[in-house]
Amino acid sequence: MRARALWLLAVLALTGCAAGPRGRAVYVLVDTSGSYVQAVPRAARIIRYLLGTLQPGDTIAVGRITSLSFTTKDRLVAVTLSRQPTRADAEKRMIAARVAAFVKAMHASRGTRYTDISGALLEAGRFLASIPAAHKDVIIVSDMRQDLPPGAVRRFALPLKGVDVFAVNVIKSHGEDVNPLRYLARMKRWQARVAGGGGRWILVHELGRLPALLHHPSEAHSRGIA
Repeated sequence: MRARALWLLAVLALTGCAAGPRGRAVYVLVDTSGSYVQAVPRAARIIRYLLGTLQPGDTIAVGRITSLSFTTKDRLVAVTLSRQPTRADAEKRMIAARVAAFVKAMHASRGTRYTDISGALLEAGRFLASIPAAHKDVIIVSDMRQDLPPGAVRRFALPLKGVDVFAVNVIKSHGEDVNPLRYLARMKRWQARVAGGGGRWILVHELGRLPALLHHPSEAHSRGIA
């Protein structure tokens, strides 16, 4: 009896170790600055795609990048889907409805004056750190042009350990078409910032490549560009 009890304990211990974190958590950051707000519908298409791929028990959050994005007030939604498929489907419909309302509101908006990308990444990283998921992603839909209001300080490490950061639909700023080196230097600065926080930076030039890269991010990570 004692040997059998020890054997059962060993099996349970191994099972517990093998289980570990499972599932996926993704945080979508949407730039709502005046220079980018008209691109919000592209972010909505990405979110609709994600909702079709997420499984019961997965987590999705959507947040706005605004003038000061350091708090949860700019988080549109944050849901860990129920493990019951029917309830998870209902939660997905709720998220889709909120995103649709957000896109409609942004259509008539001039957007924010400033763009606090660092603050938004900080908020997303902290949120993902609290979720016990095996795979964690940030999808940032932005031109990646940070423009901070007076007095804002963003010289901090980003909490992105184990997080893949996908930068999507990054629009070149004025003068970068003439001198592409300026654009490449700006992207390298963000790559270094993400890597400094323990994350992996993946620049997605073509929106159509995002689905494949979400499943196989290592294919693009060696270059940081896809």
